[in-house]
Amino acid sequence: MPVATDESRVDASLSADPATEDPPEATFVVAGRLLIDPESPPDRGWLRIERGRIAAIGDGDPPCGLSAPELLGGDGRLVVPGFIDAHVHLPQVRAIGCVRTDLLAWLDEVIFPLEMTWAAEHVVRSDLALFHRRLLDSGTLGAAALSSPHAAALPIVLRRAGLPPLRLMVGQALMDRGGPPALVGERPWDPDSAPASEWAPRMEVSLNPRFALSCSAALLDEAARLAGDRRFIHTHLAESESECAAVRQLFPDDASYADLYDHHALLSPRTLLAHGVHLAPEEWETIARRGSVVVHCPQANTFLRSGLFDLGAARDHAIRLALGSDVAAGSDLAMPRVARSMIEVATLRSITLDRAAPIPTPAEAWNLITRGNADALGWHDMGRIDVGASADLLVLRPDFEIDRGDRREVSDVIGRLLFGWRDEWIERSIVAGVPMPSGGA
Repeated sequence: MPVATDESRVDASLSADPATEDPPEATFVVAGRLLIDPESPPDRGWLRIERGRIAAIGDGDPPCGLSAPELLGGDGRLVVPGFIDAHVHLPQVRAIGCVRTDLLAWLDEVIFPLEMTWAAEHVVRSDLALFHRRLLDSGTLGAAALSSPHAAALPIVLRRAGLPPLRLMVGQALMDRGGPPALVGERPWDPDSAPASEWAPRMEVSLNPRFALSCSAALLDEAARLAGDRRFIHTHLAESESECAAVRQLFPDDASYADLYDHHALLSPRTLLAHGVHLAPEEWETIARRGSVVVHCPQANTFLRSGLFDLGAARDHAIRLALGSDVAAGSDLAMPRVARSMIEVATLRSITLDRAAPIPTPAEAWNLITRGNADALGWHDMGRIDVGASADLLVLRPDFEIDRGDRREVSDVIGRLLFGWRDEWIERSIVAGVPMPSGGA
C-alpha cells in the first residue's frame, strides 16, 4: 500500500467539518495493523494525523525517528475506526437492567420517573458526564441520541462544558401526551433560537418525536416544520405489538403506523426510525420509497420481549439500515456487542421462524457500527480510515494473534472482535484528532 496523502486522495466532501471548530494543531502518527476494510486483512501500516484529520496513510513501518508522543500504537496493535451508535437515550444509562416485560409498562414505571429528574440542572450535568465516560470507555465516538423532554436540558447538553468532543446528534424527546404532566407540559425547543456558535464543537440538533403514542397530530406537524429540510428526524416506530395496537386506536384514520408518520411529513432520507419490529409489507414499501433509515436495536427488542427483527424484509425492500444500542432498553453501549446481538437475533429468527432468514456476517455487522452508521447519520467523514476523514480512531491491543495476515482468517479476526469484545482492549481513543488519556478514561 503506497503512501496516500491529502493531495492524492482527499475527497472534497471530507475537506471541511462545519461542526468542528479550532482543530488541534498537533501532528502525530498512529501505527499498527490497519483495519480499513473488514473484508480484507488488516495490513501493517501507519496514519499521519494533522489538524484533527487523517492526512496520510502508509504501509509497513512508520517514518523513522518518531517516539511518544509523536507515535502511538505499534506492534501487536489494531487500528480501527471509532464506533457509532445510531440510537441511544442520554438520560437512561442509570436504568440499564431495570427489567419489565412490556415496553409501555417499562416507560411508565422506569423511564418516565427517571427522565423527570432531568428537570434539575445538576442531574443533567452528572448524567451527561456519565454518558460520555461510558461511551468513550466502550469505543463509541459518535451517537444519535434522545435527550429528555425538558427544553431547558437541551442547551446544557449542547454546551457540554469540559467533556470530550464526541460527535453527537441529539434532540429533545418530544411528547405532549401519554406521560406524566411534568414531561408532557414541555414545548419543543427551537434549534434556531440559539446560534450554533454557542454549542460545543461536533454537536447537531435533531427533532425527536418520542413515538406516536406520546404525540398529538399537531406536535408531529411541528416537529416536521422545525426539522425543515436541514435537520434529522429521530423517532421510534413499531417496536412492540401493544404499541402498534394502541397507535391504531389513537390514529384510526391512518392506514398504518408508517403511513401516520408519512402523513405528517416525518419520513425522508434524514429520518431515523428505531426498531421497526412489527411492520407490514406496505409499511416497508413506504419507508423504502421515502429513503428513511430503520435503526435495528437487537438487545432492546429481546430485553423487552418486543420481537425478532425481520432482516430479510429489510433487505428485500432495500431499506437503509443502521444499528443502535437503545440504552437503557439495550444493556450495552459497546457497539461490537450490539453487532454480535444482531447476528444472534438473526440466527434465532432463522431457527425459530424462518429457515431462509439471512444471517449477517461479522464483516457486515462490523461495517454497520462504523461506516454504515456514519453514512446513515450523514457523517460521511467518520467511521472509516481514509485520507481526509476525521481522526476518530481506536488503537486496540486484543489478546489474540492478529499478525498472521492470512486472508482466509479475515472473518475470524472480525468474529473474535465482535464475539469476544472487551472494553479493556482499547489502549487509546483518538477523538477528532485528540488522543484521549490511556485506557479511554
